Amino acid sequence: MIVRKLVWLFTFAALGLGTLPAAAEDKPAAAPAATATVEQAAVPDAPAAALEWKDYKVKGYRLSLYGGTFSGATYLDLKALSDRTILTPGAADVLGYNGEVLIQSVDTEHYMAPRKEIEPGTAIGGRIGIYLGDDVHLDLVGNYLAGRANTTMLYSREGRTGDGVWDRIEVDADDGFTAYKGGISMMYDAQPATFFGVTPTLGFGLGGVINRFSQLEDKTALYLEGNFGLSIEPKQNLQLVARADLSVFAFKVDELGYSNMVGYRNFTIGAAWFFDTVPADVRAKHVSAKKIRR
Repeated sequence: MIVRKLVWLFTFAALGLGTLPAAAEDKPAAAPAATATVEQAAVPDAPAAALEWKDYKVKGYRLSLYGGTFSGATYLDLKALSDRTILTPGAADVLGYNGEVLIQSVDTEHYMAPRKEIEPGTAIGGRIGIYLGDDVHLDLVGNYLAGRANTTMLYSREGRTGDGVWDRIEVDADDGFTAYKGGISMMYDAQPATFFGVTPTLGFGLGGVINRFSQLEDKTALYLEGNFGLSIEPKQNLQLVARADLSVFAFKVDELGYSNMVGYRNFTIGAAWFFDTVPADVRAKHVSAKKIRR
């Protein structure tokens, strides 16, 4: 009986060991883990859009240097005294360029009609033009003016009771007068009006002027300015320019207690260099389109 049980036990054990490999083989294989990322086809970057004329805010720069003369100005010019003129004490006093009252102005019997002038002198300056369009540019302007200031009066040896012959003589002068001007101008190169290679330029501007004497305090003011010029281009990006500028401002006059309107006229010649900031192909395309529109 015991032997039979042992036989059955070994038989079942053998059968169990035989089925283990089969069960292992029958078990479904584990599926490979799915990749978290999917390879994407490489997409080439889109080419950057080519810039056009309108995309360039500044079309170029122009540097100008010039020199010439300025007209000077008369900032005090009083009329001659008549026989019936009544002067209060100190009413005829005229200040000298040292800040003191001129002794001649006190002698109203022999001196009268004072006139203060700034004589014509030298003008030099420069401009930095910023082109905002084909022919429109905004100029930053700086000028230096140097001349001579003088005071003249009518003089008669016999005086107001004499034969009425009066000569204008100089009674005071300041050889160290200078003026500094700086401002901004809006300019237009009138290309449609070009004739025989000469292009007119028009503009206007504003800024400040400092009138400086050797000893007196500075006379400062704001000015308005009109500009006119003619230019030719002997070489690409190089221009020769002749220009006339008229500046008008209020000049404070001590003797009057208020300001007189004064105008400086500058007549200069110089050269200007253009620095292009737009690629040549873009500018050429723009110029061609302009010709077609015309």
